[in-house]
Amino acid sequence: MITQEEFLGNWKAIAGAVKREYGQITGDDLSRVEGSIERLIGLIQSKTGKTKEQVKHFLDSCMDSTSSTVNRLSDAAAEYAGYAGEAVRENYDRVAESAHAGYRQTMQTVSRRPLESMALAVGAGLLAGVIVGISMIGRRR
Repeated sequence: MITQEEFLGNWKAIAGAVKREYGQITGDDLSRVEGSIERLIGLIQSKTGKTKEQVKHFLDSCMDSTSSTVNRLSDAAAEYAGYAGEAVRENYDRVAESAHAGYRQTMQTVSRRPLESMALAVGAGLLAGVIVGISMIGRRR
C-alpha cells in the first residue's frame, strides 16, 4: 500500500487516474477527500462498489505508473545531459585546437620576420595608447 507521503506527493497524478478510471467520480468529490488515503478509498468504494483491496490495488498501480514515468523522464534527462556534455567537450577541443594552431602560426611568422613583427607590435601598442589617451581626455571635459 502506498504511504501518505507518496499519496500527497503524487496527488495530481492519482486524482487524474481516478477520474479516468472511474468517470462517476468528479473533481468536487476528490476535493472533499482532503489529502486522506482512507477517505479516497472510501469515496471510490461508495461510488463504484469496489472492494477495499481492489481500490488499494488500483492506487498501487497508479503509483507504479507514476514511478515508471518519473524514471523514464529521469533517464531521458540524464541522456540529454550526457549529449550536452559531449557537445561541450567536442567544441572545447575544437576551440583549443584552433587557438593552438593560431599560436603556432604566429610563432612561425615572428621567427621568420622578427623585425616586422616587432614593428607591428610597437605600432599596435602606440595605437592602443592613443585611443586610451583620447578617451581619457574626453572624460575630463
